[in-house]
Amino acid sequence: MDEHRALVDRALELYGSLGHFVEQVVEIDPVRTDLLIASSGGERWVARCDSNPQITAGGVKLFLTHLANYKAQKAALISTGLLTGEARKLIAGKPLEFIDRATLSDFERLAEGSEGLAGSDQDYGTIDWSGTGRKSRTGWRRWVRPVLMGLALLASLLIIVMLAWYGLLP
Repeated sequence: MDEHRALVDRALELYGSLGHFVEQVVEIDPVRTDLLIASSGGERWVARCDSNPQITAGGVKLFLTHLANYKAQKAALISTGLLTGEARKLIAGKPLEFIDRATLSDFERLAEGSEGLAGSDQDYGTIDWSGTGRKSRTGWRRWVRPVLMGLALLASLLIIVMLAWYGLLP
C-alpha cells in the first residue's frame, strides 16, 4: 500500500512539474489509481498507476475499458511491476504508453535537469508526452523568470519614487 501511494505521488509530482494539471485522482482499488490530466496542450490524458508485481492482459483490458469512458487522447500505464507478454501485445498499436520504474526515473531526472533552464533558448528539459512532436517546457518554470524580472523592475521604480518623495534625489 505504501509503495502504491509513493508511485502515485511520484506520478503527480512529475506531471505537475511538466506543466500539466491533474484534474482528478480516481482510486480503482488499493493497487490501481487513475490520474485524469489536462495537458498543457489542452488534451485530456489518463495515467494509471499500478503497483501490481505483474501487469496482466486482464489488467490492461480493464484499463482500456476505462480509457473509453474517460475519452482520453493519450494514456500511460505507470507501474513498478513487469508487463506480461500478452499485456505487451494488447498495448501494441494503442495510444497507451507503458512506463516502468526505470523510465519513470528517467522522466524525473529530465524534469529536474530542466530546472534553471527556463530562460534558455535550447530545447533541454522538454518531453513530448502527446506524441505529436510538440514539446512543452515544464510548467511553472516558463513564467518564473518574466515574473521575477517584472518584480525587480517594480521594486526599482518603488525605490526611486520613495527617494524622490523624501527629497533624497538630486
